[in-house]
Amino acid sequence: MLNKKSNENVVKSILKLMAGMIVFVMVLQVNHVWAHASLVKSDPPRRASLSESPAHVQLWFNEEIEAAYASVQVLDADEKNVAVAEPEAVPDDAKSVVLALPALTPGSYKVQFRVLSIDGHVVESSYGFRIKNNQQ
Repeated sequence: MLNKKSNENVVKSILKLMAGMIVFVMVLQVNHVWAHASLVKSDPPRRASLSESPAHVQLWFNEEIEAAYASVQVLDADEKNVAVAEPEAVPDDAKSVVLALPALTPGSYKVQFRVLSIDGHVVESSYGFRIKNNQQ
């Protein structure tokens, strides 16, 4: 009788351990599903103070994005979009998008972006940089 009860306790412990492991794995999977693309690097960088106009803005994300649906604008101090081109996919890098820029005058600028990650989540944000006046 004691041996049978001991075996039942071992089986119950193993089943509880297995159930706990299944729940743990499911929680890990849910966190992965809830993840969104996030900006990990930019050129020019956030809060950069540049001595000359950048030729482009490039944004890198932590996961692949749908570049065809990306929106990137560079706004001047008057909130006017100074970029005339459309953002483009970066060849061989599905996590990046690039926007060509015309020559910019000294002042403050804001990069405003909206991208669609491949999991269907839209991510939008902005950051600023400035171009110093070298005449001073």
